[in-house]
Amino acid sequence: MTQYASESINLPGEITFKDVREIFFYQLGKISFFYFILFCAIFAAVHFINGWPRIVYGSEALNLFMNSIFIIVMSVLFTLLLLLLLYVKFFRAYKKNERIKSKRTYTLNQEGIRICSKKYDLIFNWNEITAVFEYKNIFRINTSSSQYIAIPKHFFHSKEEMNRFRGIILNHTETKKVKFKKDQR
Repeated sequence: MTQYASESINLPGEITFKDVREIFFYQLGKISFFYFILFCAIFAAVHFINGWPRIVYGSEALNLFMNSIFIIVMSVLFTLLLLLLLYVKFFRAYKKNERIKSKRTYTLNQEGIRICSKKYDLIFNWNEITAVFEYKNIFRINTSSSQYIAIPKHFFHSKEEMNRFRGIILNHTETKKVKFKKDQR
């Protein structure tokens, strides 16, 4: 793949809601388990402070089991409610953001990644790239802990162009920061 290092790639297209939603769900998967554990801890602490309610009389083990099930069910419900609220917030933010929906062209070359549109022209140098991830239908290139460049795979015209893209990324970024799908390398 290093044979592509000196080349440049132009990737024109529009990012759709489906493209952005895919990255949102990958990120959501990471934080949803954290929120579930957090809600379990909160409900367990509340039960511990207020005392465990007697749901089943006569058996301490069965009562503890039922209270544990109650904590898990409530944690799942609260986590799902929180994720739903985050999704609604994300959907509204996407609909209001005309910049993200506009046509753009990504240009990758030795200098870095350039994103051109009618309304803006951004250049990210290779030293600004903190990590690169490949998902099923999209590449995510992190420029900080909270910002990333999303390049959908439908922007590529061929597998050869996608391999050239991977070669340029591997040549210009630290290998430990790059996580491509294993079957694609």
